[in-house]
Amino acid sequence: GGGTSRSRLCCSIGDAHGNHVRKGSFQPKQHLEHLVEKLKLLDLDGGREKEQLCSWHSIPWDVEASGSGRDGPRACGGPSTEEPIQDKGSSMSQEQTQKDLETLRTHREALWELKAHGERRCQDYLARTELQRQAVVLEFRRLRRFLRDQELILLLRLRELDTEAMGRQEQEETKIQGEISLLDVLICAMEKQLEGPGSAFLQVTSRLEMGNSQRTTETFQDLEQKLQVISRQSCVLRDVLGTFQAPFVTLDPSTASPRLVVARDRRGAQWSRTAQAVPGSPLRFNGSCCVLGSPGFAAGAHHWAVGVTGAGAWALGVARGSVARRGWIPFRPDEGVWAVGRRGSRFCAFTDPVTPIPSAGWAGRVRVALDYEGGKVRFYLAEGDPPVFTFPMASFGGESVFPFFWL
Repeated sequence: GGGTSRSRLCCSIGDAHGNHVRKGSFQPKQHLEHLVEKLKLLDLDGGREKEQLCSWHSIPWDVEASGSGRDGPRACGGPSTEEPIQDKGSSMSQEQTQKDLETLRTHREALWELKAHGERRCQDYLARTELQRQAVVLEFRRLRRFLRDQELILLLRLRELDTEAMGRQEQEETKIQGEISLLDVLICAMEKQLEGPGSAFLQVTSRLEMGNSQRTTETFQDLEQKLQVISRQSCVLRDVLGTFQAPFVTLDPSTASPRLVVARDRRGAQWSRTAQAVPGSPLRFNGSCCVLGSPGFAAGAHHWAVGVTGAGAWALGVARGSVARRGWIPFRPDEGVWAVGRRGSRFCAFTDPVTPIPSAGWAGRVRVALDYEGGKVRFYLAEGDPPVFTFPMASFGGESVFPFFWL
């Protein structure tokens, strides 16, 4: 810019050795000639100022160049062996830029690889879901075919039982009709003999008794057995379908103890140190911290799972609708409660006396399986494992039973 040009012009005033012109020795013509020569040396049109002039600003500063110890540029005594400051800075800047460029390229490659990895993961996930979808469709297709076949088989057997029962009934009616005809004959004969001697009457009576003793009565016992077989098969199908139709169990706030806080969605409860102000209800437990679930069950097979958190005591299972609500409730089958739970650090079934049960593999969930007609209540602590305890002879007395919880 202007500063650079001014420095150059200032540097050009003097002789070839850099000595300034002394006062009194100035000669205009000679001065002009020297000025023209200097201007020619500048070669402004060729752009080679740096080659002709000693550009002191492009020479590194050297403290030792001056005997006075002041910083200053080294004298121009020939070509310098050191690189100019601008060249070094430019080289360092280029190297740093190159490194930054390589870093950015590496980061870009890493992002591309991450994107490709995510796409591969997504494609793998979609492929797995597609396989699972096909498996589900296939299994349900097979299940529908199996259920349709079982329906046809059971209906066919029931139709055969109907046909056989009607055939038996026709045979029985034929036999009974024959006996009725025989009795009509005997009655007519007896009426004719009423006016005869007594011995003849006794002979007819003897024939009647003999006919009654020869009468055979067909029963349907074998048909009853066949019908029971079909009924058991139907129960198996109902149990299988029950595994896909778990009831939506909720808690009934009207039965909850005042010390139990039931969640708004009725899907959970928590024990409270202080009793709540709750409406009075004959269904509410006022002694034990219990609550019943909904709905109740009076038939069929049902199951539900319960999650338990915390280290306190608890119990869960089923209870009759008529279970006592006042005072402390003994958790026993004869009191209408079939439950398991934890007392202290031990798991047990609430029988009389209590029965310890293993708790290995427990993950905080208990599954309850109710078979109303079979009179069984089973408890599972881990999915896929056999039940840890079964009440085999539960007597519900025809009442509805409800999910039962105690904290």
